[in-house]
Amino acid sequence: MTQGWGVQVNTPQTVPVTVITGFLGSGKTTVLNQLLRAPDLADTAVIINEFGEISLDHLLIEQAIENAVLLKNGCICCTVRGDIADTLAELFRRRDSGDLPWFSRIAIETTGLADPAPVVHSILDSGQPCHLDGIVVTIDAVHARHQLAHQSEAQNQAAFADRILLTKTDLVSPAQEAAAERAIRGCNSMATIRAVARDGVTPHDVFGLGPEHAEHDSRRARWLQPIQHDHHADHHDHGHDHGHHHGIDSVVIRATGPVSPDALALWLDSVLSLHGADILRLKGLVALQGEPRLLVVQAVHHVLHPSTWLPEPARRARGEGGTEIVVIHRGLSAAGLQASFDAAVSHQLLLVSAITGRNTSL
Repeated sequence: MTQGWGVQVNTPQTVPVTVITGFLGSGKTTVLNQLLRAPDLADTAVIINEFGEISLDHLLIEQAIENAVLLKNGCICCTVRGDIADTLAELFRRRDSGDLPWFSRIAIETTGLADPAPVVHSILDSGQPCHLDGIVVTIDAVHARHQLAHQSEAQNQAAFADRILLTKTDLVSPAQEAAAERAIRGCNSMATIRAVARDGVTPHDVFGLGPEHAEHDSRRARWLQPIQHDHHADHHDHGHDHGHHHGIDSVVIRATGPVSPDALALWLDSVLSLHGADILRLKGLVALQGEPRLLVVQAVHHVLHPSTWLPEPARRARGEGGTEIVVIHRGLSAAGLQASFDAAVSHQLLLVSAITGRNTSL
């Protein structure tokens, strides 16, 4: 449904979508093959770019329906025909008509040189009942430092991630693995990093990364807690260079009390329209006035995703007001972003455009 204040909100029945990406040779295909063997992925549809890139010979295909393949564990695999939006539309049409088994989550694997932003936009623009659950990025521990220093595609992929799978850790020393993690932190200071060797990936590493439908507070804590941890312990452990390599940095915007819907819409519209090119990703939980639940907001560059509500009443114990918004950006001012949000929340509407102007400190 769409609220009168301009922020579109998804219904709880939407299907979570996970984007799996990673630079060439980072082990993305190996990760996907491991997932396709998992018996608890029976209700999952997997969209891959080229069928030939994935080795399915050992998976005992039971049935092929046009370009969709039903694996022995019930998982549905299909290729991208045209674009992702068309593929999503076809999957939902055939699921609803009974031509394909019912699926309750979707994984989209991208090519090694893909920028995650257009993929995420395609999910939003598809018009289908789905929402972004998380972005998982594979990074090769052997080549991480070189690729993140010289390949802009690898930098962007790392910056977008909710979860980073550091692959091939069995091929490097502990010192090399630590150096790879430091290089990753230069692009993303808040994503959780999971070191995986061959055959070490489980569905729990990839799915269920978003805060929706959490039991108690654990899932949403995983979504935001790494930010708080990184700004303290990791900063002390690894030095003072987090988030400053390649101009990529992150900031957590907080509110001291419930936010009015109009103020939130004003701030999001202003910041994304003026600085969307420099905002790689925005995500957070917002405590709205008069609403017991927390609102989940996400954006990539200029595009604001349809938001979702956490189903149970909000726990105001998280932060002073329950509102925490993470902004991963290039070259913006953390103080300016917080000041613009404070101005919007305080209904100092005229200050928002001034604070967020391109020629100011933001």
